[in-house]
Amino acid sequence: MKNKLYTTILASTLAVPAIVVPVSAESPFKDVAPSSPYAEAVTYLNAEKIITGYGDGTFRPLETISRQHVMAIIAKIIDLPSIREAKTFTDVPVGHPYYEAIQTAYRTGIIDGYQDDTFKPEAPVTRAQLAKILALAFDLKADTIAVFQDVPSTHWSHEYVQALAGSKITTTGSTGLYRPNEQLTRGQYALFLYRLLHIEEDVQLPLPTGHWSGSIEIPQSPLDVQLAIKEDGTGTFSVPAQGVKDYPVKSLKMTGDSIVVEIDLAGTQMVIEGKVSEGKITATFTQNGMSLPLTLTPYEAPEVTYEKWNIPVAGGELAVALQWPTGEVSAPVPVAILIAGSGATNKDGNTIIGENNSLKMLAEDLAAQGIATIRYDKRGVGENAALIAKEEDLLFTSYANDVESIVKAVKEDSRFSEVHLIGHSEGSLVGMVAASTTKVDSIVSIAGAGRPIDEVLIEQLSAQLPDDMLETSKTILASLKKGELVENVPESLYSIFRPSVQPYMISWLQYNPADIIKALDVPVLIVQGKNDLQVKVTDAEKLAAADTDAEVVYFDTMNHVLKEAPMDQAGNLATYADPTLPLAKGLVDRISSFITKK
Repeated sequence: MKNKLYTTILASTLAVPAIVVPVSAESPFKDVAPSSPYAEAVTYLNAEKIITGYGDGTFRPLETISRQHVMAIIAKIIDLPSIREAKTFTDVPVGHPYYEAIQTAYRTGIIDGYQDDTFKPEAPVTRAQLAKILALAFDLKADTIAVFQDVPSTHWSHEYVQALAGSKITTTGSTGLYRPNEQLTRGQYALFLYRLLHIEEDVQLPLPTGHWSGSIEIPQSPLDVQLAIKEDGTGTFSVPAQGVKDYPVKSLKMTGDSIVVEIDLAGTQMVIEGKVSEGKITATFTQNGMSLPLTLTPYEAPEVTYEKWNIPVAGGELAVALQWPTGEVSAPVPVAILIAGSGATNKDGNTIIGENNSLKMLAEDLAAQGIATIRYDKRGVGENAALIAKEEDLLFTSYANDVESIVKAVKEDSRFSEVHLIGHSEGSLVGMVAASTTKVDSIVSIAGAGRPIDEVLIEQLSAQLPDDMLETSKTILASLKKGELVENVPESLYSIFRPSVQPYMISWLQYNPADIIKALDVPVLIVQGKNDLQVKVTDAEKLAAADTDAEVVYFDTMNHVLKEAPMDQAGNLATYADPTLPLAKGLVDRISSFITKK
């Protein structure tokens, strides 16, 4: 259907989420938010008076659409010649409100009705039926063959589905499915129409080579991603907050001004599908059936203010960032090793929740006070992702051993006079375990748990899970604490207790932070924020009770990411994704004075 421009379009691809360009105009319907995948199509078609909603101000995009309504809209937007005489359908008499639209569709050959001379005007329409209607009504042809696993060449709708794919009304996407027997919804129908309306002659654009970055617009928690496209047609995908760096994409295809990037990340299928225009890629990001807007612009690498250093560790080399003191300083200088918290927390303190740069700020602020720092992505994360081939190979002691290797490298380097450990959250215990077997000059525990992790987890989960799931969690933790793997994990708890993470949890559960800190023979500073939602003041008190020689300092409004925050959950969590906020007042000065003994 090249070079044809129709006054409306129906674009539905449940198999592949539609390309959605975010619109600035408000949706005319209260149940179609601007972020909805149907917003662009519905807003446009309503403005063109092609579709309408209901009297209550809704459009109801998820409701199925009937055969009579499909015919009525097609009759409104395209004038086709008749190829045969009219036919009487027993359930569509002359006085029927859609009689003319249905008769027109029959006379033009795009519908036939049923063998019992009925049309079933109020029956839903399947995706296969719609493919035939659109292919015939708009004279769509397939220039290439697209492979849909559920529409083989023997399927009656095969040629019509191929016609839609050939005209870019649908694609195979990451699933390879068209789902021909699914009932069509009003929102999907609007998307099909919208795409048909915008079919034009392709102008083949070159691959947008280079480094691109943007944020997946997850409500309240945007997620930064990067896409690098090379001249040879290959590319890599990165999610810095999740420790995913330069992961090879599965496929990258450019057709006209449209780009489709498919990513298979450890069995998880992701698709970036969009348009290249005016120096940006406007697209949708799809994963697990959910589609969210994503706009990519040329990436500007942040200024690197640290020295890159590779330190030998078990299984390879650990890439670390050495932040040298600013101003006029001369070696040797004290150095503090910053140890990040649990999960995919990177060297800057950022997580999947967002970018807060807490550890980056701590490193730079300590450097301004004459203290060098070393921070790093943990093994399995970011720059050090390759140090873990399989999640089940990771143990808690793996992290402690890496700290010991860094300490060893520092002691062999004449630039440093002392070595100190600063552990945040889980990193507090990692540092203490490392200090149990290697000599350091001091330890700073920030938001460190004072209890075994099973007690902390149960406390956190009790506020989130129903009673039955909480009891199941307790049972699983009890087994893991005894060193027993749990084979059958409920799907609802899989992200926490999946089999591949159980070896790590078993090794973690063997430690009681209070026992470890009590046995240390090293100066300790315990730092705790009173507005921390994850680790409580009682944890700091338990650590202090175990090590009566430790110095303890509390910050009244500091939260878990070391920022001043309110105690209410929404306001507190908002700081997790705000890199513009400074660290809590007085935090850096207190740590600096402890390390330098001033």
